[in-house]
Amino acid sequence: ASMAKASFGVGYMNPTHPGALLSEPTTLNGVYAGLDYNIHFTENFGLAPGVFCSYATKTDEYPGSLASGKLTLTELYVGVPLNLNFSFKLAPDFALTLYAGPTISYGVMSKSKGDVKVLGIGGSTEGDLYKNTNYKPLDVLVGGGVAFDWAEMFRVSVGYNYGILDRNASDHHSFNRSYL
Repeated sequence: ASMAKASFGVGYMNPTHPGALLSEPTTLNGVYAGLDYNIHFTENFGLAPGVFCSYATKTDEYPGSLASGKLTLTELYVGVPLNLNFSFKLAPDFALTLYAGPTISYGVMSKSKGDVKVLGIGGSTEGDLYKNTNYKPLDVLVGGGVAFDWAEMFRVSVGYNYGILDRNASDHHSFNRSYL
């Protein structure tokens, strides 16, 4: 017999992004939230499919006396992880869980906004990176992590995912997204 348990999670993430020219990766700061459903096959072993949304952004400023600028990158993803997990009790209310598996991720939005001022006169430009560049929204990641559970109600986890698909459609550069 198997048991199942639903959970809600929120947290911090720092995905890589190919950068303004799709050749110089940069790290964004973001948050994620979602649900998963852990199906226990045994007391210690289970499978946890889920759905998570993530939002990440970064603003770089380029100060100067005659010209200055600012570039903001923003991304929104929906990810579906499918993690195998193994838990073992450390004490009556404490457990350690190891997990690993694939995540299918789809980029709902990837936008850039640039602001430039030259001699005090400024302008802005915005772009959709999925429509205006070779950057592809679909990604498949593999990853894993470790979690510390308390009283079967709270979890602190650290994990890493690495994209196995080249998300740049051109032959000039390759880009694999990853995040902690």
